Amino acid sequence: MNTTLMTLALLYIRTKQLQREIRSLGLYTLVLIVITFYLIFVSFRQFENGKHSYYILATAAFICTALQVYRKDKVFIYKQIEKPHLQLFSEYLALTLPFTVTALFTKSWMYYPLLPVFLFCISYLKISVRKKTVLKNLSNIIPASNFEWISGFRKSFIFIIALYLFAAAFCWFRILPLFLLWFLTVIIISFYSECEPIRILRESGQSSKKFLLHKLISHNLYILILYVPLIIINTFLNNEFLLINLLFVPVQMSLLCFAICLKYSSYRPNKNLKENSILITVVAFLSSLPYLLPVPVILSFIYFYKANKNLNHYLND
Repeated sequence: MNTTLMTLALLYIRTKQLQREIRSLGLYTLVLIVITFYLIFVSFRQFENGKHSYYILATAAFICTALQVYRKDKVFIYKQIEKPHLQLFSEYLALTLPFTVTALFTKSWMYYPLLPVFLFCISYLKISVRKKTVLKNLSNIIPASNFEWISGFRKSFIFIIALYLFAAAFCWFRILPLFLLWFLTVIIISFYSECEPIRILRESGQSSKKFLLHKLISHNLYILILYVPLIIINTFLNNEFLLINLLFVPVQMSLLCFAICLKYSSYRPNKNLKENSILITVVAFLSSLPYLLPVPVILSFIYFYKANKNLNHYLND
């Protein structure tokens, strides 16, 4: 009985933590909810078809394995909680249930029992890779001048990894990976809501125009590295969407350019630019509509001029 109560208590704590993380997304919470229900629907349809059932279960298993390896509280759970393996298993089962339990109502029902067995096995996996280690390695790849990405990964590490893994796992699906990568872009452009101190801004010794151009090029390079491999795979598997895939990456890059230019058009040392989040959200949604794809491009040029003018007060004085 005590074990059952502790399991329920731990699940309750995890639910509260998840709610806190979701609330931190602000206006993007609705997008996350839509994506979640869409993934549940897609999973159910694939279980009905029976063609790609194992992909969905394998993705769920892979994500839970990654969580087991990267989670920070594993040592505490093993030492302080009675029957820790049962606690961990219950968490992973609850996490995957919405996306996989629908298999029981389809002709793919025979695949589902494999997942709980696998989840129970990984609860015994004690290999750890600390989040700090990952972020430290990330800082060795990304220069300190591009601190927005390092800071952004530190804050949204779980969401970023989960979205990217889902996009990779569903590359064979037509539009879904693009939708997931678009939401990943929405998270990435939220990195640019805080202004760095004037000392960091002036470290490069560049003029305002050169500073902006260097920032735009280097940060868009990360988008290319992240997105292009998945876009190539998706195009190869769904060549009828070639045009959509060709347009997708430039649109995401234009969103990033807009977010950077908007930040520096309002730059004040150490200032938090939360007021920009509404405009960024609106532009992000507009970029998903076919007839409004040029909007972020046009706004990027407009705000580049404003950003250049504003930074002149800090870099050229």
